[in-house]
Amino acid sequence: MLANALAANRDHTTAFAAYERGLREFVTMNQALVDNGAATLFPTTAQALEQRNTMLRDLVTMPARTAPPAHSALTLPEFTPAP
Repeated sequence: MLANALAANRDHTTAFAAYERGLREFVTMNQALVDNGAATLFPTTAQALEQRNTMLRDLVTMPARTAPPAHSALTLPEFTPAP
């Protein structure tokens, strides 16, 4: 996406701004996911650690993997290299 923005704009500051606009929503959605589950994965008390470990030991199968919408929200533009 950066290469596309640079190819489309002669001025690099304009290209960087276009790149930022093109990615901002995608980045914001993914950054919002960072705190989800952190308390469970990284417990801060002995009791929370034991609860997490018990939960993990009791798993008989891995949870189904469904891609969060934020991970698949980016659509890459068609890119044609300059001659």
